[in-house]
Amino acid sequence: MKSSRFASQTLKVLLVLLLLGGVTQAKPIYSAEKEPPTTVEDVIKQINQDMLDLYSESDYFPDYITNKNGEKLYIRKDLIQQRLNQQKAGKGKEEDPKGHTFEIVYGGNHGKELLHEGKKIMEYSGYSKYLHSIPSEGVPWFSGWSGTKIQDFDMVPRPWISPKVKQAGYKLGPSEFNEYKDTNNMYLLDGTFEQSIITGLNIVYGGEHRYKEFMYQNKSYSLRNEKVYDDNSTPSIGGKWIKYVHILQPPTDLSWGFGTIYINNPDKITYLDIPLAPFSLIDKDLSAKFDAFPKEAVTGERVKVAVKVNSNYSEPVTPEFEWSISSGGSEVSDVTFSGHASSKTGSIRAVKNESRVLIAEFTMPEEPVRVQFKVNPNGKSPKEANLGNNLLDKSIKVLKPVELGYNILSKKEVFYLDHHTLTAKLRLPRSDAEWTGPATGKLNVTRAPQDLFREWNVTNNPDVIEWNDTISRTPIVNTTIKREDFGDDPLNRKWKKPSPDKVRREGSVSYEGSVKRDYKYDVEECSTNSEGKRECTTRTVYKTATANFEEPGEDRKIYDVKIYNGLKDVPPKAYKNQINNNTASSFKKEMLWENEPYKYNVIRWMYHLDPDGKPYTPKGVTPDAKDHGIAVPGQHQRIFTQQANADIAWSPEKPMKEQYAQAREAAKDRKNNKKLYDKAVFATDRELQKYAYPIKSGYYFNPAGSYTFTVKSVMYKQSDEDTQDHQDLVDTLIDSFRYESNLIFINNDKQAVNLTNDKLQAQGGGFKAVPGILSVQNPKGVDGTVMLDVLDRKDKTEQRYWKKVEPISYSMQKTGETHEYWKMVLEGYQESGTLGSNTNYQYREYVKDGEKKMYRITETTKVTIRINPNNIPVYTHANMQNGNYYIKAWLKDMPLSKGKHTYSKLGTLQGVDVLDKIDVTVIGSMFDDLNS
Repeated sequence: MKSSRFASQTLKVLLVLLLLGGVTQAKPIYSAEKEPPTTVEDVIKQINQDMLDLYSESDYFPDYITNKNGEKLYIRKDLIQQRLNQQKAGKGKEEDPKGHTFEIVYGGNHGKELLHEGKKIMEYSGYSKYLHSIPSEGVPWFSGWSGTKIQDFDMVPRPWISPKVKQAGYKLGPSEFNEYKDTNNMYLLDGTFEQSIITGLNIVYGGEHRYKEFMYQNKSYSLRNEKVYDDNSTPSIGGKWIKYVHILQPPTDLSWGFGTIYINNPDKITYLDIPLAPFSLIDKDLSAKFDAFPKEAVTGERVKVAVKVNSNYSEPVTPEFEWSISSGGSEVSDVTFSGHASSKTGSIRAVKNESRVLIAEFTMPEEPVRVQFKVNPNGKSPKEANLGNNLLDKSIKVLKPVELGYNILSKKEVFYLDHHTLTAKLRLPRSDAEWTGPATGKLNVTRAPQDLFREWNVTNNPDVIEWNDTISRTPIVNTTIKREDFGDDPLNRKWKKPSPDKVRREGSVSYEGSVKRDYKYDVEECSTNSEGKRECTTRTVYKTATANFEEPGEDRKIYDVKIYNGLKDVPPKAYKNQINNNTASSFKKEMLWENEPYKYNVIRWMYHLDPDGKPYTPKGVTPDAKDHGIAVPGQHQRIFTQQANADIAWSPEKPMKEQYAQAREAAKDRKNNKKLYDKAVFATDRELQKYAYPIKSGYYFNPAGSYTFTVKSVMYKQSDEDTQDHQDLVDTLIDSFRYESNLIFINNDKQAVNLTNDKLQAQGGGFKAVPGILSVQNPKGVDGTVMLDVLDRKDKTEQRYWKKVEPISYSMQKTGETHEYWKMVLEGYQESGTLGSNTNYQYREYVKDGEKKMYRITETTKVTIRINPNNIPVYTHANMQNGNYYIKAWLKDMPLSKGKHTYSKLGTLQGVDVLDKIDVTVIGSMFDDLNS
C-alpha cells in the first residue's frame, strides 16, 4: 500500500460497500423473538435496541450527527429504503444478505468522482457515526493492488496504543470495543468479535472473489485472477484478528460493524477498514466438517471417517443428521457408527462452543467410496437459513498397492507426486518495486522409511535459480522396491519363515519447499531544513519476498510382496515295492521297488522389473539367462527316485529228459551199442520198460543237465558304471541253484557214497540213501570231481551281459530339456501334481547346474549252470537196494539282503521247488546181467 488513501480508497472501498452491497450467498438468520423490519424507522429502532441489549449503549445511532463545521449530517434513510425495496422484490433473504443487513451511514456522497464500467460513481456514500468516510457501493481499487493477501499484511499489533501509529499522524481515540470480550454475549462464539471479523472478510473477499472484481482501469491486470483473501484465514504474522483490528463500530444482529488495521510499510504506515459481519450472518448456524478423512485407502483396509458438528446457537439444539456411505452405486454394508452418535441416522444434541464428533468405520471396497453427511438438512429443526455448511460430500479413492509378484526380486518405480505439479508464486508487494535477482529455493521430496525406498533419486526437480515470478516443479521419483526389505531374501538363502502369502509395507513420499527472491523499491524522504525549505531525498529499500510450493503434502504408498518359497515336500509318487509271481512253481518273477533316493539342489527363476514391468538386469548383477532371469536357490532339496524293476526268468536249457533221451531210447529198443548209452545205462529188459527211467545198480549214471536264467534290471544311478545291485542279484540267483539226487554211487575207494561223495551207512543188506546236493558253493561230486560249473558274464565264448545307459537329462534353463522323470519330483509340473505352484505362484523348479547327472541303467545278464559238462562217468553202487530214486534241479528261497541294496526291502525271493526232475527206478543189479 502506498498511503492511507490507498487503504481508504481501495480495500476499504470494497470492504464496506460490499458489506452494504453483499456479494455472498450466505443466508441471514433472525432471532426467533424478532420479526424482520419492514420500514426504515423499524430498522433504525431495532439496531438501536440491539446496541442497548448487547452493549448497553442507549440511542447509539441518533437521527443525525454534527461534523467539525457544526453541520448536521442525517442518517441516509434512502440507502436503508433501497435495502428494504430489495427485500420486497424478493431478493436478499435466500440469495443475498444485503436485503436483510444494513449499514448506518450519515451525510451524503463525497470524495472523488470516478468513471467505472461506464458509470459515474462517487468515492464515498457518507460517514460513520465517528465521521469515518464510508466507500460507495461498487467503488473499485483505483490505486491497484500489490498482490499481498489481506491476511499477509505486516499489521501493527494493538494500534490504539502503538507509538508508531501515533507518530504516523493517526489520532486513534479510545474504544471500549478494542479486544472486547463478553462470554455472556450469546452472539459471540468465544466472547469476542473474532468470528464476526472472519465472517465479514469471508463474505466480502473470500469464496470465489478475485481481484478482477475490484480492478480499476486494468491496474495490476496480471493479478486479475488472484484471490485477495483466503477463507477463514487469520493473520499470518500470528495471533487473532482482534489483536490488530481497532474497533470503530460493533456489529448488531442487522447492521455491520467495522474497524481498522494499520500496516507497516518501509516509507509509511497505511490502514485498511475491516468489516465485522452482522450476527444474523454468523449466529444460529450449524456446521459440519470432516475431522478425519483419508483421501485414499486400500481395498480391505479398515477406514475411519470422522465428522465434527459445531453450533453457534446460543441455546442447545437437537438437529437431525444422516450418513450416506456408498460405493459403485450401492451402500457399503459393514459400516459401524460411534462417537456422539452410534447410528446411521438420528438426532444429536449440539451445544455452542462444544464440538460433537461422529465416526463411521467400514472396510474399503474395490471401488471408490462416496461419503455424505447431513445435519439439519431441511433447516427446520432448528430454524436455519445458511445450509451451505450443513452438507458434506467427499470421496475416498481406492489406493491400489504396487505388487511384487511371487517371482520378482525387485521393481523399479518411477512416478509423479499425486499433485503432479507444484507451484510457488512470488509477488512484489508494491507496484513500484522490481526484482533484483533470480528466485532461489528448493522443493524437497523425501521418503519414509528409507529401507523401503531404495536407490532413491528425484529427477526433474532442480534447485531453483530462475528469473521468474511463478516457479513450477514436476518431480519424478525414481526408486527401487526390493523383496529383501520385506523379510524374504531367497537369493541369499534367507527365506521368510513361516511363509505368508504376502507382506505389506507402507511408506510415504513427502514434499515441501519454498522460494525467495530479492526486490527493491525507492522511498522518497522529505524534511524541512533550517531555512524552512523542504528537501527530499530518495532511498532504495531492499527486501526479500517468499512463497511456498503450495501446501506441504504427503503421498501414501503401499507395496505388497507376494511370497512363496515352495513346498517342504513334493507329494510322493506311489511306487510299487513287491515281487510278482513270487511262488514256488513260477519260473518267471518280477521284482518292483522304489529306487534309492538322491538329493538334488534346485533353483527357481526370479526377475528384476523395470518401471514398465519388464525384466531387466540391474547394474552390477549378472543374469543367468538371456531373458534376464536370476537363478535363485530353492529352499528345499528335491529327492529323485523312480520305479526300479528286475525281470527274472529260469529255463531248463538242456533238461535231464533231453540229456538221457538217447540212452533211454537205446534201452527201449534193446540195442546193444555202448556208444548209444552216453550218459547212463538203462535196463533193456522188456518187462522194465514200463518205468520212466529203469536201471540196474552197478552201472554208470552220469549226472547231467543245463539250466539258464536271465536277469533284466532297470535302475537309476548317478553313475553310468555297471551296477553292483544287478551283479549281486545275479549272484544271489546263482547261489540259489541246487542239483540233488538220492542215488547211491561208488567212489574210487569202493565206498558207497551219495552224489556229493558223502559216505553212506550200510542198512539192510544195502545202504541208507541220503540225498547229495550240488550247488555253486558245493560243486564237487563223487570222488571230489567238479560236477557243476557256471557260465556268466565272464564267459569268453559268447556275450552274456548287456547294458543300456540313458541319461535322465536336466537343464537349469527354461528352454533346456528336462526329462519327465525330473518333472515327477520337482515342484511346478503336471507330472508331480504341483502344476498349481507354477500357475498360482509363478514357482517352478529346475535342477541346479553342476549337480550330479542321473542315468537310467538297463542291465541284462544271461547265466547257464551246467551239470557234469564233461560227462564224467559216475557209477552206482552194485548193492544199491531196489526202489524208487530221483534226480532234480531246484532253487532255494533267496533273501535279497546281499549288498544291502534298496531292493532288500522286498524280503525274500521265493525259490522254485522243481526246476527239472526225473524219477529213477532201480530193479536188480549188474550181477543179474552177468549171471544171465
